Amino acid sequence: MKHIQHPKKSAQAKAINAPTLLHWRFLLVLLVIILVFVGLGVRAAYIQVLSPDQLIQQGDNRTLRTRNDPVHRGLITDRNGQQLAVSVPVRAVWADPKKIADGAGFSDQRRWHALAEVLGLEVDNLVARLSDPTKRFVYLQRQVSPAMADYVEQLDLDGIYLRDESRRYYPAGEVSAHVIGFTNVDDQGIEGIEKLYNTWLTGTPGSRQIRRDGKGRQVEILATEEGKEAHNIQLTIDQRIQALAYKELKWAVSYYKATSASAVVTDVRTGEILALVNSPSYNPNNRQGVSPHRIRNRAVTDA
Repeated sequence: MKHIQHPKKSAQAKAINAPTLLHWRFLLVLLVIILVFVGLGVRAAYIQVLSPDQLIQQGDNRTLRTRNDPVHRGLITDRNGQQLAVSVPVRAVWADPKKIADGAGFSDQRRWHALAEVLGLEVDNLVARLSDPTKRFVYLQRQVSPAMADYVEQLDLDGIYLRDESRRYYPAGEVSAHVIGFTNVDDQGIEGIEKLYNTWLTGTPGSRQIRRDGKGRQVEILATEEGKEAHNIQLTIDQRIQALAYKELKWAVSYYKATSASAVVTDVRTGEILALVNSPSYNPNNRQGVSPHRIRNRAVTDA
């Protein structure tokens, strides 16, 4: 006897099996989602608890900066307080070749030509100096005037920056050049009183460790370090006597057609040096093309 399945019962069996299949699919999807979140949690725990140093370092590299507070070289004055050497604020133009390569590069030729022109450089030479993306700091020009610095800032070129520095200025010029001496581009004394008392005249800049946001704005000061103030020096030189002695000495060299001459004025009661002059002299504010024999302090070095 054949068994005949009723069509209505067959439809009911299919209806019962369908929810079971959907149920297993739901459990499978739920299991996958749980495993994903568990994996993310384990990874987050590993990064933040077991091995956080690398990410902390990467975050600090992006947000932490150390800024130095400027400190100017000490003054040099005569016995009456007249300034013989002062420091004036100037700017330096520097570049980040990697930043230039990552940005627009040298596509804006008009502004790069303007930069080269104001710096007195050939465009090809400028591009060659900034074409190595592995470098992060290249000086383009030191101790530029405020007007030039403002012009460079207005060019607004990616990777071109300005930094504060100071330049030595000598109000007495060639009259006291051999006594005072001069400094190099890094503000270190290399002649005269500037060299002899370089450590005394040089201060140590203070520093601040700050945290900044994505736009480069300071949001927090983390640590500060106090610097050391530079010391001033007051000489026994009387600049009025110094100027008079130099004027007479220069006239005597011209009148007698001498090669050179020196004069030292002292106070016989105390032994203080009131004036020390040489001729020929030089302008310490512009030493371009000055020969070494003009810089030599004959009154001290020549027996």
